Amino acid sequence: MKSIGETLFSLSRQNEPRPSTALRRATAKDLSLQEKWFRDAIFAEPELVIGPCRSSGRVDADEKWVPWRVEVNFGSGPIDVLLVSSHGRIGIVETKLSYNPQRRREVVAQVLDYALSLQECEFDDLPDLPESPDSPFAEDLAECLRTGRFLLIIAGDSLDPRALRLSQSMLARHLTSEWDLAMIDLNVYQSQASPNDLIIVPELLGAVNTELRQVVRVIVQGQSAKARIVVDKLVRDEERITSSQSTGTLEDLLAGVSQKYPGSVDLAGRIVTRMREIEAKHKDKISFAFRASSANIYFMASDGPRRFLSLRSDGRLRLVMRYLRSSGLDDFVDRLVLAAKPHFTVSRDAHAGGLRFVSTPESQIMEFLSSVDAAIA
Repeated sequence: MKSIGETLFSLSRQNEPRPSTALRRATAKDLSLQEKWFRDAIFAEPELVIGPCRSSGRVDADEKWVPWRVEVNFGSGPIDVLLVSSHGRIGIVETKLSYNPQRRREVVAQVLDYALSLQECEFDDLPDLPESPDSPFAEDLAECLRTGRFLLIIAGDSLDPRALRLSQSMLARHLTSEWDLAMIDLNVYQSQASPNDLIIVPELLGAVNTELRQVVRVIVQGQSAKARIVVDKLVRDEERITSSQSTGTLEDLLAGVSQKYPGSVDLAGRIVTRMREIEAKHKDKISFAFRASSANIYFMASDGPRRFLSLRSDGRLRLVMRYLRSSGLDDFVDRLVLAAKPHFTVSRDAHAGGLRFVSTPESQIMEFLSSVDAAIA
């Protein structure tokens, strides 16, 4: 049962209190409101869902949240609203309305699936940060992505709080991810005097805070009482995903390109074909894989595959230097910097650099890819 009343009253604090009805609660169905309306409202004002979380201590008092993207897909379907905080924490918001019901388990499973897909991404898979003074530092965002510091929110006009019991057990499967989940009812009230004037009263129905756990293995070496402690993360085999495994398809990538740059879909397909040709030529050194919204080439380093070339659905073709440097592949980084020089400027110390394939002549793109091909040899 809801703890908030069906009616909002108006009173005067100067005269004798005589409450009069000011607004009555209405459902989204009553008002013919679509999920898109709630999605756009949250994107325009994240405090609709963040405010109740902050008041209940689920969000730090000094943590500012800004809208990031709507309908962004990391491989498991479009996330209604993606938010990011000044601390680097990522917010995933899923809107559900009372007249568009899903089974409780499906709603919770859906938002958890979004979180899984997002955590499988690498930092370079993320969209550009919002141009806001409250946007986080890239380093903080990367750390939150690595550890899974996500705030998952299910928001709607008449949610079923029993779903929280299901989410408790489902979140428990991901003991090493710092996911918190909140259910926010967006109670809509309609003015009796002016039916087009609506007021939303956010209400926290409940939240599940994860308790981050680790498995600690103690190794005792020698006969002394000294021990070396090794901390291991508990990750089930089916959840262990390496960088070289595909979590997307060519169709996913081209669909993403088509949303913003329909005229560049065929060119994106030809770039992928050229990338596959490069992979086939250097199979002993590199591998190719699709991610949620990108096609990538990885260098097979001694400590694992390291992505260095990425075609993204947001219109960019990028060289990624950071992963190569972290594996000590400085010579290869230098060769890639030289390969890029005629086409764009990138520093060997930069995280990444590249060009926009949606606005660069195809001949220049193919010349660049040939230069990368020569750098691998």
